[in-house]
Amino acid sequence: MKVLSVAVVVGALTASAGHVVQGPAASAGSDRSRDADLAAIEKLHQQDIAATLSRDPVALTDLWTDDAVRLGQGRPAEVGKPAIRESNERWSARPGVKVLTYVPETKDVTIWDGWAVEWGYVTGSYVEAPGGEPKQIRGTRLMVLKKLPDGSWKCFRGMGGPTLTAPLAGPLVQGPAAPAGSDDRRGHDADRAAFEKLYQQDIAATLSRDAVALTDSWTDDAVRLGPGPPAQVGKPAIRESNERWSARPGVKVLTYVPEIKDLTILDGWAVKWRNITGSYVESPGVEPKQIRGTVLGVYKKLPDGSWKAFRAMGTTE
Repeated sequence: MKVLSVAVVVGALTASAGHVVQGPAASAGSDRSRDADLAAIEKLHQQDIAATLSRDPVALTDLWTDDAVRLGQGRPAEVGKPAIRESNERWSARPGVKVLTYVPETKDVTIWDGWAVEWGYVTGSYVEAPGGEPKQIRGTRLMVLKKLPDGSWKCFRGMGGPTLTAPLAGPLVQGPAAPAGSDDRRGHDADRAAFEKLYQQDIAATLSRDAVALTDSWTDDAVRLGPGPPAQVGKPAIRESNERWSARPGVKVLTYVPEIKDLTILDGWAVKWRNITGSYVESPGVEPKQIRGTVLGVYKKLPDGSWKAFRAMGTTE
């Protein structure tokens, strides 16, 4: 199960806590705007903590935009606010469950033109019944946030590894899905062509287990996350992980099929989530192993018009 996910998402290094990056170069006025945005994002974090500790399904749902998508480990995507709400209501209705602690740790926030991407870790504990033994949980999360006209921020796309809701919620309901490969804005023909090229390069690099080609699809300041910590921070850490995977003797990737579910192209940035299926063998002649997973990625457009991954997280079923 780990082989393909190592090439896409498994972590190796951590970043300094609470690092903030502003997208384009900032003036004094934009610095003040950034400070206001950070304060509003911190308010969202505090609302998340309060809603999780209280298991309030209304407050938990209000953290998301109407067109949000929530992705988790080993479960279908929740597409749209109604699907997210239904999942929250089932979790909150479970009798006896009590969240004891919930501590999100944001490691990095990047803000640009009404959007933000952040990644970090989550630790927590809960009991499934009064007097039960507390269970500990630790995971990673990647969130794309959207600024609303009133200055508040909500989550537009989010993925978490093991979370307090994941082991408790049970089967999830798929909401109305966007058409595969959809782009919610028109006039991006050149960008879509560049993404198709990146898509084909990813397939070729994964099938060949080419560590150099796998690394080249990332920006120098990229972060790659798996369901659990630590993250791979920076291109050297991603390259080192790819090289270790490529050096494993006998491993052969038989199939690798990414299926793009949604692509949102912004000004110089893009957000994409996709499902992945594949198969591999760990040594010649052995039974092939199947793999299925989900990836959430944030991409940066380079001056030459190409796109590379800036932040990405993946989980496997």
